[in-house]
Amino acid sequence: MAKTFNIEVDEHLKNKCDLFIKNIKSGMHYKADLDSNLNSLEWLEILEECFPYVDNIVRNPKVALITETEVQKIEKAKKIGVESVKDLAKHTNYIEKIEKNRDVRPSRILVLLREETFNTYENRFIYTLIHEVSRFVLEKEEMLKKLDSKNEKELEYSSSTENGEERLKIELRISAKETNNGEKGGNFRKQIEDTKRRIKRLRDYITLWERSELVRSLDKIHASFVVPPIKKTNMILKNPNFQMAVKLWDFILNYVKDESKKSKSLDTSGNETLRKMLDDSFLMDYFVLDSICSTRKDQREKLTQYAMIMIMEQVERAMEILLNNGIKVTEEQLLSLVSIEINNGRSRSELGSTDIKNKFKQEMDEYLKKVQDL
Repeated sequence: MAKTFNIEVDEHLKNKCDLFIKNIKSGMHYKADLDSNLNSLEWLEILEECFPYVDNIVRNPKVALITETEVQKIEKAKKIGVESVKDLAKHTNYIEKIEKNRDVRPSRILVLLREETFNTYENRFIYTLIHEVSRFVLEKEEMLKKLDSKNEKELEYSSSTENGEERLKIELRISAKETNNGEKGGNFRKQIEDTKRRIKRLRDYITLWERSELVRSLDKIHASFVVPPIKKTNMILKNPNFQMAVKLWDFILNYVKDESKKSKSLDTSGNETLRKMLDDSFLMDYFVLDSICSTRKDQREKLTQYAMIMIMEQVERAMEILLNNGIKVTEEQLLSLVSIEINNGRSRSELGSTDIKNKFKQEMDEYLKKVQDL
């Protein structure tokens, strides 16, 4: 049965702890290598959203009709229209002979040549976008090939203080490196494979676009790429497919700029909340140091008193963290949480006692059986 005692906090020890916290001068340093983490996949989501709209444009490209004029020998002229006759009236030197029946026989004549072309600003915008997207996706594919689930973190903490009786200091260094084993490593590899599958679907789009009549035609005439800013033509402004194409263009353009500014690792001195948590840990370590006594009776008494102070300090710190993060906890909720943990601890203690009793009974039964066999 657990021993009961009068719940009173030793004022002397409490004052020492208050001075300990008040006089703390501490600092922390945290750094993490995030180069190989699979971070935000916003870029993948944007591409998946915009690609179907670009695909609509490539599958149904708009063509422009170009009309050119050329003076040709009469025997090569395939079609003579009104414009040809009007031009001949202005250029009588093209007339070779006038027949007796007044028929006119020209040697040359103006011919109108009409041709459909993909060489429009809007098509060249899509043509440029496809090249930019292809380059962008290729870079992401290379990134995935080199990706490793490494995630190294390191925390350093140093502090000094006085409690009215002693000067104390601590230096702490914790390092952590993620492993490929277990559920977390498996989830990481699963995420990598899922990302690769999603990128492959994007690459299939790009492959079809590169084989399209639109791209092959512009490749053939060595069409020039457009440069930002994109001209707001009537089609680009009003066509929903082109609106999404512009969204994709702007995202890739800004993404490249933002990536060049981003740090590949995290290096920070933390904040007051994190530092106070480490200060509390320093105080817990001091409790251990100060509770080491020559007799178990003295150690038990000190630990009992420090346990009461620990409850007060940790409840206060937990409430401070919750409130600073905008979470309100009522007194009833707090007492309920504490009550649950007390009952859990009591159950574990009773279970441990039962195990000991059962083990003792089993040993005694075996001993008695051996005695009877003698």
